[in-house]
Amino acid sequence: MEKNVFLIKWYGPFTSQKEVKEWEQEQQFNCSLYLLHGKPKFAKTREKYYCGMSIRNIYKRLQDKGHHIEEIKDRLNSIYVGYLSNLKHPIKCQILLAEKIITASLADIVGEENVLNATNTLFPSENVFVINEWWKKDCESLWKRQPINAPSNIIPDVLTFHIKGNNDNELFVCRKLKRL
Repeated sequence: MEKNVFLIKWYGPFTSQKEVKEWEQEQQFNCSLYLLHGKPKFAKTREKYYCGMSIRNIYKRLQDKGHHIEEIKDRLNSIYVGYLSNLKHPIKCQILLAEKIITASLADIVGEENVLNATNTLFPSENVFVINEWWKKDCESLWKRQPINAPSNIIPDVLTFHIKGNNDNELFVCRKLKRL
């Protein structure tokens, strides 16, 4: 069995840090990943995305001085929080690996200039398999439709990254899974 397999349940979209705080305090699990989406000040059309990780509560991480949320705070579109549901107690290196594959694929899809992450825009150095599920804030139903510019619509539902050797890598994605 491959060790770098992650099932990420994303919850959202939230529209404020306060909303994230209230939601997180009600849950029985800790989220360790988050996605931000918004426009920088004075931007007319350019949208920015950010994927981050935290080993503490997400709302506390978003309050850190100098956090990237400050760049889009006034025109924040959405916040999604992610939970590694197939791991009881994910360790920091597992969370970082999941963040790295999502950030790298996001930079590949929307362009590095539209991703606020200064690091993690390169793919990891090991095989990684990610399945993303997009849940509503009620934690009971999956999203069927989202805006075209939402992170839940941009990030593929399935990401598989393979190292073939000799600096030859492959990324396979499935944009959206469909119910049969």
